[in-house]
Amino acid sequence: MKRTVLIATMLVGLLLSANAQTADNMSSVISWSLTEGTITEAPSLYPETAYQFIEKVEITAGSGLNSPVAKTSEIEGITQTMFPVKTKTNSASDANAVRFLITLRNGIAFTPTKVSFKAFRWKTDKGNFDATWICDNAVKTLATGIRPNRGAGSGAGNVSSYSYDLTGTAASEQQFGLSINIYNFDVAADKGLSLGDVIIEGTLFGTVGQTLRYTLNVSVSPEGAGTVTANPAGPEYDSHTQVTLTQQPTSGYIFTGWQTPTGKILSTSDSYSFAIVGNTDIVATYATQQSLMVGDYIVVGNIDELRTAIKEINGSPSATRRFIFLKNGDYDYGTYKNPESGADPYGRDTITADNISLIGQSTEGVTIHIQPTMASVSRTAPIVIFGTGTYLQDFTLQNNYAYGGNDGQAAALMDKGHHTIGKNMRLISRQDTYYSNTDYGQLYFETSEFHGTVDYICGRGDVYFNDCRLMCVNRQPSQGEYKGDTHIGAPYTIVEDFDQPGGHGYIFNNCYIDCKSKTWDFGRGWRGYPKMAFLNSVLSADAAKRLGNDQTSGKATDNYAVVREPDYTLRVGTKGIQSSSDSFAMLFYEYNTLDEQGNVVSPASNVLTFTASNSATYETILQPSETSRFELRNVFPDWTPDEDCRQVLVTTCQLNGNTLTWTTNEGAKAFLIERDAQFVDIVDGTTASYTIDGTSGTYSVRAANMMGGFGPACKQGETTAINAVNGSPADLSSSTTQQYYTLDGRSIQGKPTAAGIYIYQGRKIIIR
Repeated sequence: MKRTVLIATMLVGLLLSANAQTADNMSSVISWSLTEGTITEAPSLYPETAYQFIEKVEITAGSGLNSPVAKTSEIEGITQTMFPVKTKTNSASDANAVRFLITLRNGIAFTPTKVSFKAFRWKTDKGNFDATWICDNAVKTLATGIRPNRGAGSGAGNVSSYSYDLTGTAASEQQFGLSINIYNFDVAADKGLSLGDVIIEGTLFGTVGQTLRYTLNVSVSPEGAGTVTANPAGPEYDSHTQVTLTQQPTSGYIFTGWQTPTGKILSTSDSYSFAIVGNTDIVATYATQQSLMVGDYIVVGNIDELRTAIKEINGSPSATRRFIFLKNGDYDYGTYKNPESGADPYGRDTITADNISLIGQSTEGVTIHIQPTMASVSRTAPIVIFGTGTYLQDFTLQNNYAYGGNDGQAAALMDKGHHTIGKNMRLISRQDTYYSNTDYGQLYFETSEFHGTVDYICGRGDVYFNDCRLMCVNRQPSQGEYKGDTHIGAPYTIVEDFDQPGGHGYIFNNCYIDCKSKTWDFGRGWRGYPKMAFLNSVLSADAAKRLGNDQTSGKATDNYAVVREPDYTLRVGTKGIQSSSDSFAMLFYEYNTLDEQGNVVSPASNVLTFTASNSATYETILQPSETSRFELRNVFPDWTPDEDCRQVLVTTCQLNGNTLTWTTNEGAKAFLIERDAQFVDIVDGTTASYTIDGTSGTYSVRAANMMGGFGPACKQGETTAINAVNGSPADLSSSTTQQYYTLDGRSIQGKPTAAGIYIYQGRKIIIR
């Protein structure tokens, strides 16, 4: 690539003493005023004695930029150097980059602390820039898509100033600097980005001509909880030496991970290897073994405690079910680079042991979330399941990947297990929110909520979704409401025979579907022998009028002023995602789809042709006599997940003095005591009373089923709806949170529509 380059060569052959060739953490500032309209402007360097440690300083302009010119702003009279573009581009590249680079002498390193600059746009409403920090052969993103104020013309304003803290950034040993990538500008001599007052601050250290050496300091927290061995032994190392740390916990402690002093997790493996490229501090962290036990539950309140609990359970396999309880709170994995050295390649935490129950205090109150920097369906989920018999209840899993509207695989849960049950769960992402990655696994979700855009329930195995809520999310929120099309399911069924394990695919029964996108459909086949069925679905008003998207031609309808007649052939994608030799036409079935008023909106007949490596034409609408094969007992003849997750109800709760007493409708595994919806204690299921500490507030009791999940709360002085008839259908809220229950303790997703008796906020509601 052709570049225009200025090299400001520093006179380094000075007659200086040997001591003058050593930089002992010398605070230094390199700056360019950029008032000359050229890239031949020499920088200023403070102190001047720092020149002896620098080989050269250069400004480079990419081949996609024209020669710079000086421009003076109309508002403040500030002169800067403006860079017009040769060709219009819509993304950053080397060709549209202006770089401010410093090359160091051998044996010298630079640790940055801050970089700052000022910028204008010239005579255009368009134009953006990205800013990155260059450290030897690596780059660090500082900002993207930035649009500064205009310096001239209509809408001119004050100069835009930018400053980025680089504290904690790795030291550079060869070359460092700032890169500004200019794009989205129209091609014109007087349109472009101007820059001025570029300032780089940091410290120089090392000795010219000598190998750089760094110090490694490893500490243990809490003190005495373990021992750490370094290979090779330290504490000083030549630059880029590969160092491996191994740890051994002291009796009574469990290792939780390697961290920086600021708490960033480096690895949770017992050993950690890295190349040392600067003075480094690492903390080996531990927790007291079983220190979080409350009854049979390990009770956690933050992400570190949760990771410790999972690690402890994975490390001690047992045939007995074990329980982790998550108190209400924010469980933040933070920013996750993919892949990250020492990190689990499948995600942040894996459940490898069998018979593990992960129980949240409430779906709304417990959120486990992660911010990946790269898209991946298999590597960025905060929780990954490998074990058999995992039970999840009452918490939210969220993947916060910065979805762009078209591509962004980011699972909130990846399930490679068998006999997984999810109850009252909420999974939030955009693309591939739930990924069932198990060929013959049997998986079950009840009264759970899934948010997404593209194939947001995808993968293999037999998965039964009962009374769940499916939210088709706005695919392009930056462009306004109801944008883009969404697809719910994308099954990759591995077995051809429907009646064999692994051959049922995805079955959605009694699910509520809402839509905040422009259009939506039930889904499309992925690979294998994809199968998917939707039975007794209830569509929101938005979903009822926005169903239908022709995936073969991309046709969609914008006129949603009134509910339009369903375009039946567009209810599902008839063309599979992939058409490879092992991808067959999908088997899709629909039965008794209703609107919110209970009217049937599925057609009487809908014959479709599905194509992939083969094609199949058949009737997709089931008759009542054909639905039995989709019933839960026929799909899972040897497994009763709905019974396993049935809730136990506390029927009465009384507080007399400091004694709280209660009764239940059946036996309970344990009881959760709460005060004003905050965690107090967990007691054994044989207990029927509890002595409070006298703290004022409203106490309540919740009973756990045998899987450890807690049912609805019964507050002091209340009697549940089983013994009290009060209310009418008009009392029902349209809220979609899990607050309605049947008399056997099964929670209902959304507002009940079928006739029956329901529990709502401690009252019995009769729907006739």
